[in-house]
Order: sequence, then C-alpha cells, then structure tokens
Amino acid sequence: MSNLTLKDTKDGKFSSKYHGLWFYYDDEISIHWNRKNEFDVYQKHEKINNFTVEESMTPKQAEEQADAWLEYELEEEKLRHADDMEFQFESPDLFKM
Repeated sequence: MSNLTLKDTKDGKFSSKYHGLWFYYDDEISIHWNRKNEFDVYQKHEKINNFTVEESMTPKQAEEQADAWLEYELEEEKLRHADDMEFQFESPDLFKM
C-alpha cells in the first residue's frame, strides 16, 4: 500500500457495504469498487470521477489499484498547480506597480 492512509472503519481498513468495497482516504475521499472492474471516486459524498481496470482482482489488488490511481491523480494535481504558479511568475504584469 502507498503512503496514503485509509480512514479507520470498524475493521480498520475498508468497508464492504452496498455490494461493493469502499476504500476511505483523507480529505473525505472514498473510492467504491463494484467487485468487477469499475471504480467510482467520491469526495464529500459526491461522485467526482471514475476509472476501470481491465483485469480480475482480489480485494487486496483492488485496494492497490485504488491507492495507485489516487496517488497518480494527486501528483498530477500538484504538477498542474506548479505549472500555474510558474506561469504567474513569468507574467510581466506581476512586476508592475
């Protein structure tokens, strides 16, 4: 498992309610796996994204896929924000008074 942490649930790792498996993360992010190949991503109970994995998985492999997907998305978001900051610093309007 990556350095992302799951929120504590009754069993300490994940919840298996509603015919699927839920993985919980910081910032009120949760990922629901339908036990096939589809994952839905929620933040604050609102669906914000989804992704699929084309291979069969055990629950542990699904957890690893969810962790990896979220880690990749968070890294991409950091890079997008870094690019925005770089653009702002290159803007000549910043230095006008």
